[in-house]
Amino acid sequence: MQYDEYAAIYDRSGQLRFSVLMNLYLRDLLGVHRVKGDTLLDLACGTGTLALLMAERGWRVIGIDRSAGMLAEAQRKRAAAGEPIDVHFMQADMRSFELPEPVVLATCCYDTLNYLLDEQELARCFSAVGHALLPSGLFCFDLATDYFLRYYWQGVEFEEFDDFTQVIQSHYDHATGYSTLVLTGFVAAGGGRYRRFREMHVERAYSDDVIRKLLLRAGFEVEGLYDCFTMEAPNERSLRLMYVARRRSSG
Repeated sequence: MQYDEYAAIYDRSGQLRFSVLMNLYLRDLLGVHRVKGDTLLDLACGTGTLALLMAERGWRVIGIDRSAGMLAEAQRKRAAAGEPIDVHFMQADMRSFELPEPVVLATCCYDTLNYLLDEQELARCFSAVGHALLPSGLFCFDLATDYFLRYYWQGVEFEEFDDFTQVIQSHYDHATGYSTLVLTGFVAAGGGRYRRFREMHVERAYSDDVIRKLLLRAGFEVEGLYDCFTMEAPNERSLRLMYVARRRSSG
């Protein structure tokens, strides 16, 4: 499964920087788009960085991810904190999960939703999130744009770290609009040997019309749309969008 083998080196490859930035950005967003309460669902929580940072700010957090490897890293980090932190991690699919009780805020970050490759899958996810939120609850999620996938997620990258090396090869299919990234990792296994693993990641972009249509069907109204990590409106060269959607109140 994607990320199961990459999980152990995910943070060390620099990926956790995104979650640190997102934690600060959400603070700004929630200053504008307010919610009443302190319960949070972090959907596709990965190694738990954002969930733990939000918990440090007083949120009671449920983190959901499908990858057992990523959740193992999240649990390890939670245990290493050395103090009680109100975070519960659980394994589930973002398209078909249920929470023990509804929350006031849901997040889904780092272009996770781009992995859902058809509208039906995305609609199922939005529906599940809608059922997980209280009326007037907020759903904040980012999406990589087609511009990013077409022009930035391209070519070959080589990165070398203390105990592992990774090679990333990316290709955009103009016929389908799918962008495929192949990650090959070499992890030190002792004695001068390395363990090799390979993962394939496929993403696609969605138009704003499609996103709004599916959110509306799931009971949401778009309250804000931003060039991600700013409070500015998107433009034709935006690499990532941040949607803020409010679940409609009962009645």
